[in-house]
Amino acid sequence: MSRLPFLPVLARALRFRAAVVLAVLVPAALVGVLAVENRPDETTAVAVVGVAPESAAVLSTDAVQLALGRYSVALTSPEVLTEVAAETGIDLQALDSAVEVTASQESGNLSVRATLPSRTEALLAARTVAERTVTIGEEDPLADAAVLAGARVESPGLLSGTRTLQALLVLAALLAGLVVAYALEAVRPRVRTGGDAARAAGGPVLGSLPPFTSSWPRRAVAPDSEILASARSLRSGFLASAAGVPTGPVLVVGATPGAGASTAGFLLARTLVDRGESALVLDLDLEHAGLSVTMGTPRRFALHDALTESGPLEEVVHDEGGVAVLTTEPMLGVDDLVDRRLPDLLKRASDRYDAVLCDSAPLGGGEVSELVAAHTASALVVVRAGTPAALVERTAARLDRLGVPVRGVVLNHASRAEAEAPGLHETARGD
Repeated sequence: MSRLPFLPVLARALRFRAAVVLAVLVPAALVGVLAVENRPDETTAVAVVGVAPESAAVLSTDAVQLALGRYSVALTSPEVLTEVAAETGIDLQALDSAVEVTASQESGNLSVRATLPSRTEALLAARTVAERTVTIGEEDPLADAAVLAGARVESPGLLSGTRTLQALLVLAALLAGLVVAYALEAVRPRVRTGGDAARAAGGPVLGSLPPFTSSWPRRAVAPDSEILASARSLRSGFLASAAGVPTGPVLVVGATPGAGASTAGFLLARTLVDRGESALVLDLDLEHAGLSVTMGTPRRFALHDALTESGPLEEVVHDEGGVAVLTTEPMLGVDDLVDRRLPDLLKRASDRYDAVLCDSAPLGGGEVSELVAAHTASALVVVRAGTPAALVERTAARLDRLGVPVRGVVLNHASRAEAEAPGLHETARGD
């Protein structure tokens, strides 16, 4: 697998997975901001104690280091903290978590820090603990201790401010959202461009269709002129691809339910009729009959009549703007009938019409869809932009197993520029 380029994948993640970014950013940022906002205000006071050998006779670095270690342990011991609590009136448990003693081996000093909600108590605790060091030093035959700097309030660091912390947490949440979106886009790629669609389906992109309406609020997006121009461009691609595949009925199949196969097939047929050719669209989605339901055609049993030869083909088709449509209704349990009679129906249709387009349910949705596909000469795969590439590849693999070559791909819900853009793998190779 070739390595995907970082910036194009990130750009796709920002454009197409903004909802993922927001889903991570918003709750994480809110939790972080509220946690910082509700944290108790605390003051840290610090006092510095110096430790030196008792006399020149015991002058040694080791002696000072040992003394620092002893004093650090002693000052945080329960005995000393109990005495400090009794002297200051500060709760012993609060002192136990508030007092911190650190030793500097280089300078021979002890830093006594006390962090408490009250400024007064923090200063008092730090000063009292530091003074206890002097008392301990008086009893130490090896080292003395002296307070070098009285207790003072320690200035908060840059990262300690409430607003600074909140800003950093929001940035961290944003980064986490971007990482998640990037990972999803890289690990589970979706078809965004014509290059992606061609690579996944194993056939050239013959054209694209713009989004007719927005999902919410539902409103018209593309004007009729743009839809017509896209349909004509699709017709040109479809006619140019004829030399590369066997002649005969063309399966129009969506890579997923709702990909727009029925719409793409009818628009293609309509533009072929405008060019002076005859076209027949067969609704072979026997589970949902989506094209027939959408058109609201009066002949509900037309396909059944054609399969059983209850009437001549020209009498059972429905004319829709010059396009002959063989409608149907959902029919179950007709697998044998379709398998036996569909080849003859398609032959009669091919003899009469210049183009025969078979509108089918997505492959894998049932056995009938694969029966229909097996009797066609080539396939036109309709892919809605944003479809997982794995689903398109699965459709292509099923067509290959059935021996039906992919004539081309229609990228639905995409602009012409997106349909002509290379895929991520082409970008990675620098093509």
